[in-house]
Amino acid sequence: MGLINYAALPEFSMRPGILGKWISGIDRGSSSISVLWNDVDPGASVPKHFHAYEEVIMVEGGQIWVTLGEDTFDVVPGQVAIIPPDVVHAWGNAGASQARVLFIWPVLEPFAPGKSTYVEGAPPRVT
Repeated sequence: MGLINYAALPEFSMRPGILGKWISGIDRGSSSISVLWNDVDPGASVPKHFHAYEEVIMVEGGQIWVTLGEDTFDVVPGQVAIIPPDVVHAWGNAGASQARVLFIWPVLEPFAPGKSTYVEGAPPRVT
């Protein structure tokens, strides 16, 4: 077991208005799971995309919207959105204040070439 002090990890800009930190992943000693933390400014969003694997989105603070196919849901602290494999989805900050969100994938390097397909826009910066 490795202990990660993710509060001390460096943040990086993934997209305008979205900061990230890799909590668990290949660079943190994980062998099969990736966990990403995001701080998301009001109005910031991620375009439509899909993965060949499941994605879990957990809201720790603020409020986000998640679009799955044609349906859009608001997700608040205490709720989790589970995105099935190969389902087109998008998400963004739905509130007036910053949102804090955790993403969990059952793979290492979920944004590596060939692992995510963007229907709109471009993949994020991941370092």
